[in-house]
Amino acid sequence: MSKGVITPTVPSANDIALGEFKVYGNYEKPSEIELGATRGGCKIDIERSIKEITFDGAYGAIKGLRRYEKFNVKLTLNSLCLKYFNRAIISDCESDGLWESKAWLLASGGVYAAETSIVSEGDQSSKGTLTDSGDGIHEVFAASKDLTAFDNSEVSDTDDYIGFSIYISTQDLTDLSTADLRLTFHQDAEGTETNGWYYDVAASALTADEWTAIKIAKSAFTELGTGDWSAITGVSLKLNAAPGAEVICYIDGICMLQDTALSTIVPVNGGGMSYTDEGDYREFTPNLEITDDEYYENIAIAGQKHDGKAFIIIMNNMLNDGNITLSLQEKDEVVNETVFIAHYKGSAPLTTPILIRDYDV
Repeated sequence: MSKGVITPTVPSANDIALGEFKVYGNYEKPSEIELGATRGGCKIDIERSIKEITFDGAYGAIKGLRRYEKFNVKLTLNSLCLKYFNRAIISDCESDGLWESKAWLLASGGVYAAETSIVSEGDQSSKGTLTDSGDGIHEVFAASKDLTAFDNSEVSDTDDYIGFSIYISTQDLTDLSTADLRLTFHQDAEGTETNGWYYDVAASALTADEWTAIKIAKSAFTELGTGDWSAITGVSLKLNAAPGAEVICYIDGICMLQDTALSTIVPVNGGGMSYTDEGDYREFTPNLEITDDEYYENIAIAGQKHDGKAFIIIMNNMLNDGNITLSLQEKDEVVNETVFIAHYKGSAPLTTPILIRDYDV
């Protein structure tokens, strides 16, 4: 073979990704949303900087004496639109909440514990150890919550959703047997259960050993007494029948989600953008302060390789903290280049904010 001639290598089907893919915000969470169509694809940059650790007396680099000085993840989307969702946190099950043992009536048992290892969102979930019918855990709100309106004053009707996540192990799901887990929104003072709304989550709706994201229309809740979504004093989770044995379960991320398919050319839920409903239009204004609510729990790219097998790239704690670039052209689509940055969590500073699932089936 002549010098300089290169033999081409034909890539295998596994190496080729098809152009079709979907982009999700808050993937596998109750508030999951598809972020809209893209034009020109997307780009994921994993920026790594490895630092050599010097060793006195050595003549060169020493194997093993290296560490990451920088590991950053950036996602760039060329989007035709970005859907937004309106979410109101009801209970994030974090340390600033008021979760406690026993069901709302305080007549039955049930033991509450804060859980920091099995978590769906944030840094903590609420763990319930339940033995008999009626056992539960509950939270009394510091002030009653109006679940007929979102934080930006948009009205919430019964077409909107209540979202939450439940985790239960294989053994505990078996022990749950034919009992339901009842989620109730109360209007009365702690110790009185006359008015409110409830929904029974059947064992068949839960998947063992992973978080089950549940999104239920408010219209699917059963009225207790005279239900009024505008004056909710607390929330509880309890066994609605006798289980086969003691059940341990976890709940996290209880929120109200708007039923909307609207989109915007401005990437909301990041970059300090807030909006208000002005009737015929929504007005977007920049904020000078970034809050935790403006982060996506994650953004996921779900695609397919040429051999038909799937891959998913999940980037956690994403915020649009780059520039917002709009490309406006006569008689053509509006294209916005949106940059999202993945962030580390203060509670887990050594956990890199990216996960790649490469499926083999």
